[in-house]
Amino acid sequence: MVHSLKFKFVAALVLLVGVVIALSTWWTLTVHRQHMLHATEDKVRALTEAIDRGIHVAMREGRSQDVQRILEEVGKDPDIEKIIIFDRRGRILRASQPELVGKVLDRDRLSRYLDQPDFAVTGLQENGQLVHAVVKKLRNRPECQGCHRPGEDVNGILHVDMSFRQTQVQIAEMERTAVWTMLLTAAILAVGGAILMVRLVERPVASLVRAITKVEGGDLEARAPITTRDELGRLTESFNTMVEKLRAARAEIEGYHRERLDRAERLATLGELAASLAHEIKNPLAGIAGAVQVMADDLPAADPRKEIMHEILSQVHRLDRTVRDLLAFARPGKPDVAPCDIHQVLDRVLFLLAESPEAKSVRIVRAYQPGIPRLDADGKQLGQVFLNLILNAVQAMPDGGSVTIATRLVDWAIRESVDVDQATGDRGGLSPPIHRSTIPRVDQSGWVEAAVSDTGPGIPPHILKDIFTPFVSTKHRGTGLGLSVSRRIVEDHGGWIEAESLPDRGATFRVFLPLASSDRRAGGPMP
Repeated sequence: MVHSLKFKFVAALVLLVGVVIALSTWWTLTVHRQHMLHATEDKVRALTEAIDRGIHVAMREGRSQDVQRILEEVGKDPDIEKIIIFDRRGRILRASQPELVGKVLDRDRLSRYLDQPDFAVTGLQENGQLVHAVVKKLRNRPECQGCHRPGEDVNGILHVDMSFRQTQVQIAEMERTAVWTMLLTAAILAVGGAILMVRLVERPVASLVRAITKVEGGDLEARAPITTRDELGRLTESFNTMVEKLRAARAEIEGYHRERLDRAERLATLGELAASLAHEIKNPLAGIAGAVQVMADDLPAADPRKEIMHEILSQVHRLDRTVRDLLAFARPGKPDVAPCDIHQVLDRVLFLLAESPEAKSVRIVRAYQPGIPRLDADGKQLGQVFLNLILNAVQAMPDGGSVTIATRLVDWAIRESVDVDQATGDRGGLSPPIHRSTIPRVDQSGWVEAAVSDTGPGIPPHILKDIFTPFVSTKHRGTGLGLSVSRRIVEDHGGWIEAESLPDRGATFRVFLPLASSDRRAGGPMP
């Protein structure tokens, strides 16, 4: 409950508004308190002036006995603590409380009254009551000198004490009212905020969470209802759009995997059939080749039939290569692993191709990184892979060009199997699309990359995405099995192969092979 969004929202709302109301109430109470205190002080001053005028009138008319009556009447006001008139010697002449008449003020208090002009002061009495005192000297006016000696400046001193008791009661009542008002406002805000939170936020969020839970459980048909057009509504709409895209993507992936599974089943059946046919065809082909060779050897050099025999022999050899590819694809041999130097494997392949007529017009460039450790691999099978890749590159440039064979160490730890068999895409700018075989599940960082690049016409995009699929070829007389066999060999060695190409800018095939366990070490970044 405490950690819920509703509680946090309501608490923040009440706290924020409560602070604002508290500050506003404090300021209002402070101002009102000052106004009420000032009003009481003004009342005391006005009352003192009224008493002064009343005394003056009574004394002028010779009614001195009325002075005591005036003080007693005014003293009946509950806010009046006392009213006294005393002479210069401190003797109380008149008082609102008759029992005070005749008493004498102490000297310190009397001297303070005599030495200062008229003044008003607010303070605490001995009983702790807050009072406002006004002290006013009763001047000896000319009309008063009939009863008082002319030489005297002051006939007496008027002292009025007014209590703030009623004012404090009113202030306390006002403060209680303000506090209850503030608490009631906070309660209304809390209830109202909770109701608004439930209606505007909690219900839409709860619906969205239920839909998310269903999607998490695999139900991609789940949708959250859109009840508002605010940010939550847009969030819900975006979520529904995302789920719809996920559903479409899953359907596409499932369809793709069904297609791949069907293709794999067909290829498995075709492989068994191809292996059987290859065995049935291989021996007769050998016999036909031998017979044609014997017949060709018996013909004179000028006999036109000799050229026909050579063409028949060439076609028989091509069929024999196709049969061997079929056997290699249908029933690949397990690699005979032993320590081998990848540079020696590449050099042996290049030596075999050096005398090939097709390679005469092609420039071979070696870009080997020195110090690459030996691999645990089957050198003959790797030689078959690189022979196929380099021969394809050479045959892609009948008018000449260059083939670059480059090696380097790379460092890329792969921790889960990723099927990117159809992963083609643009890596930005002029970077070519890439097609990879399946990356194996391994856990190591030391790899060797061997890349074969040519300057030929490149591979069309519609072929690139299926370049490692059996029977897919860019060559008119190709079987379409060479790259499939190469892929299987590389994957049997724990590596993978990828192809990248741009039209009219050549093609590059990269083979990634793991280092031997004792030679794994960091290399350059993964491309």
